[in-house]
Amino acid sequence: MLGVTVRSHYLLVALEALGWGGAVVFTVIWFFDPKGNWEPLFGICTLVGIGTDVYRRAAARAKSARFPTESARIQHREVLRKAFRAEILECRARKLRQDVIIRHVDRVDRYPDIDEGSKGISPWFKAYLLDTYEKGIVLGLTIGGLKECDDGYRYVDYANGEKADLSASLMADVPYDSIEAVNMEGDKYYHYPHIYCYFDFNGEPYERKWFAQQIDMPHGHPYFKQIASREDVVRNNPQEGPLYFA
Repeated sequence: MLGVTVRSHYLLVALEALGWGGAVVFTVIWFFDPKGNWEPLFGICTLVGIGTDVYRRAAARAKSARFPTESARIQHREVLRKAFRAEILECRARKLRQDVIIRHVDRVDRYPDIDEGSKGISPWFKAYLLDTYEKGIVLGLTIGGLKECDDGYRYVDYANGEKADLSASLMADVPYDSIEAVNMEGDKYYHYPHIYCYFDFNGEPYERKWFAQQIDMPHGHPYFKQIASREDVVRNNPQEGPLYFA
């Protein structure tokens, strides 16, 4: 099955933009200089644009064809929903750690190696299985501080001694449809559930990332109150300065 990592996704986007942009540029040049030898360059750019577009469409079709029928999709979701709810409730009841290992289906054999020099999202990483939602699971990625601003919240300028106004968790929603399988027992490296995911969303497994605060309820089941979407917080950050969530 076709897969797109973070690095390859941005490379495809850049190549497609370069291809179609180049085709337009050489069309204009060809118009003003019809005697020039612009046909080969126009052809190359057009082929690059068409090729990357075809590949991305093929990847999208592969994703949609993951389940042969809607019945199979529903059964897949229900099996995972029951398994994850049981794991979450047991961890809450016994006050166990909620660690999980997220593994990329297309790079499954890269585990447990770590490439410190690689860019983009790792083929495997640790997160926290905190909850479920109507379409999948909710992961906790990290905890850090946010700063209030006119439009909500932004990251904190720790480099210049700025203090956070509140502590929040960066949450991420992963659809059941993007989960191929789960090993609830773990292995000799990590005795936590291993969740095998397709990185369907711009090279990541999350369809949404958001910030939340945990509200402890009397019955022992916490509620995660959304503070802001990650997109809104990033949009509120100034264009300059070493601001980050930590």
